Amino acid sequence: MAGEFGLGVGGRLSTSPLFTSLSALGGKITAKATEFNNAVAAGLVGTATDRAHKNTVRGELNDLLDQGADGVDGIAQGNVETLTASGYHLSSPGGPAPAPVGTVALIGLTNVAPTKLGLVLAITGNVWAVIAERQNADGTWLKVAVFTDLNATVVTGLVSGSTNTFRVCAMAAANQTSEWSAPMSAICT
Repeated sequence: MAGEFGLGVGGRLSTSPLFTSLSALGGKITAKATEFNNAVAAGLVGTATDRAHKNTVRGELNDLLDQGADGVDGIAQGNVETLTASGYHLSSPGGPAPAPVGTVALIGLTNVAPTKLGLVLAITGNVWAVIAERQNADGTWLKVAVFTDLNATVVTGLVSGSTNTFRVCAMAAANQTSEWSAPMSAICT
């Protein structure tokens, strides 16, 4: 999807008389988007090196797209027709705001199997995903999972016999997050 988007934006910046000052950048975006599409294809059946290359090219494409967005923004000066002519998407100008994020509470921890704890959650409202963090020995928190399937909330790779403390928060549209739940601890079998 990023490759196709890059090809669309690059083509418009390269050819539109509205963006003559961005024509060279449009060519770079088109070339990088083509490279990204080829890297995606190679990564599907390739090695870990191929997949790492794909990720590097994605980052380079995103950087070029960010430069293009800045350039288009400077040219358009808020003119919606000019902005949309560039191929970039508008971010809901005057449109409805996303529904507020719901809530999640951690109400239990269960031993699912050796080295695996299941998180029992109480979810209300608009929740697209749940982020789980485990507390380290020094009191800091480490993200251990992002659950998009709220029926499968198992944290794996734990140490048998260890006490694990978790907290969770809900995530919804526009990267909204809820407050963190109260922490809960359990010993992993």
